[in-house]
Amino acid sequence: MADEMDFAAELEEEHLARSISAARQPVPAGEPGECEECGYDRPRLIRGWCAPCRDGRSPHQQRAA
Repeated sequence: MADEMDFAAELEEEHLARSISAARQPVPAGEPGECEECGYDRPRLIRGWCAPCRDGRSPHQQRAA
Protein backbone atom coordinates (compact mmCIF):
# COMPACT_ATOMS: atom_id res chain seq x y z
CA MET A 1 0.00 0.00 0.00
CA ALA A 2 1.35 3.42 -0.96
CA ASP A 3 1.97 5.95 1.77
CA GLU A 4 2.61 9.71 1.75
CA MET A 5 6.32 9.26 0.99
CA ASP A 6 5.50 7.19 -2.10
CA PHE A 7 3.08 9.86 -3.32
CA ALA A 8 5.66 12.58 -2.64
CA ALA A 9 8.35 10.70 -4.56
CA GLU A 10 6.01 10.16 -7.49
CA LEU A 11 5.05 13.84 -7.52
CA GLU A 12 8.73 14.83 -7.42
CA GLU A 13 9.52 12.55 -10.38
CA GLU A 14 6.66 14.02 -12.42
CA HIS A 15 7.78 17.57 -11.61
CA LEU A 16 11.37 16.78 -12.60
CA ALA A 17 10.23 15.25 -15.90
CA ARG A 18 8.11 18.34 -16.71
CA SER A 19 10.98 20.67 -15.79
CA ILE A 20 13.45 18.82 -17.99
CA SER A 21 10.97 18.82 -20.87
CA ALA A 22 10.41 22.56 -20.52
CA ALA A 23 14.17 23.23 -20.43
CA ARG A 24 14.63 21.37 -23.73
CA GLN A 25 12.43 23.79 -25.67
CA PRO A 26 14.32 25.70 -28.39
CA VAL A 27 15.32 29.26 -27.54
CA PRO A 28 14.42 31.86 -30.20
CA ALA A 29 17.46 33.58 -31.71
CA GLY A 30 16.06 37.10 -31.39
CA GLU A 31 17.21 40.18 -33.21
CA PRO A 32 18.62 43.59 -32.25
CA GLY A 33 16.41 46.66 -32.26
CA GLU A 34 14.22 48.98 -30.23
CA CYS A 35 11.88 47.33 -27.73
CA GLU A 36 8.21 47.96 -28.50
CA GLU A 37 7.38 48.14 -24.79
CA CYS A 38 10.13 50.25 -23.15
CA GLY A 39 11.70 51.90 -26.20
CA TYR A 40 15.28 51.00 -25.29
CA ASP A 41 17.65 49.83 -28.01
CA ARG A 42 18.51 46.23 -27.13
CA PRO A 43 20.79 43.59 -28.68
CA ARG A 44 18.15 40.82 -28.46
CA LEU A 45 14.41 41.18 -28.93
CA ILE A 46 11.90 38.32 -29.04
CA ARG A 47 8.65 39.24 -30.83
CA GLY A 48 9.69 42.89 -30.44
CA TRP A 49 10.20 42.85 -26.67
CA CYS A 50 13.44 42.86 -24.63
CA ALA A 51 14.08 40.41 -21.77
CA PRO A 52 13.14 42.77 -18.89
CA CYS A 53 9.82 43.63 -20.54
CA ARG A 54 9.06 39.97 -21.32
CA ASP A 55 9.82 39.06 -17.69
CA GLY A 56 7.83 41.96 -16.25
CA ARG A 57 10.91 43.72 -14.85
CA SER A 58 11.60 47.41 -15.21
CA PRO A 59 14.50 48.13 -17.62
CA HIS A 60 15.72 50.73 -15.11
CA GLN A 61 16.15 48.04 -12.42
CA GLN A 62 18.37 46.05 -14.74
CA ARG A 63 20.60 49.03 -15.56
CA ALA A 64 21.03 49.96 -11.88
CA ALA A 65 22.30 46.47 -10.93
